[in-house]
Amino acid sequence: MATTGDPYVKNVQHWLNDNYGSDSRFNRLEEDGYVGWGTINGLIRALQIELGIQQTADNFGTGTINAFNSKFPKGIVQQEDDDKSENKIYGIIQGALLCKGYTTGVNTPTLHFYNGTGNAIKKLKADAGLINDTTSTVTLNVMRALLSMDYYVTYKTDAYSRNVRMIQQFLNNISESYIGIKPCDGIYGSGTNTALLYSL
Repeated sequence: MATTGDPYVKNVQHWLNDNYGSDSRFNRLEEDGYVGWGTINGLIRALQIELGIQQTADNFGTGTINAFNSKFPKGIVQQEDDDKSENKIYGIIQGALLCKGYTTGVNTPTLHFYNGTGNAIKKLKADAGLINDTTSTVTLNVMRALLSMDYYVTYKTDAYSRNVRMIQQFLNNISESYIGIKPCDGIYGSGTNTALLYSL
């Protein structure tokens, strides 16, 4: 029996193809509802297009970092309720949140950044252990975390996984400026090891 992917992820893939599929800098996605590097790279390329990068690539490298910091030096701030302006950057943020399983209040990306998306960003920050940042602002580190295959929750209930996740959250909280936002999935991997080294 054939399985079907997540309909929300499929909506994200369709939105990306619909908005960027005719741009030679974007690689059209298979709309299968499964999150993989193809979808993540599609989100990255969409961001690079919105930042005005002409030579897009499947990575969030130095060029993307510099362009993001230049355009959004204080991060991407949530819209006021009466602000009706539209921006595809907001759709990219929503798409990434939906791919990570966060509820944004919509089933498909939109061109707005209101409370539903803001609350999802706050939830991601809390899951990542960033207890001192309770805002909905999408900083460079948050955007990089969104456009990655990293996760910030775990469904494992054993004590070892819970303890590893607590350590991961602690390291993010004290060392974000050095390490960025590392996964908090309860799995001791290279990201956690790197975070420990930088924190030391």
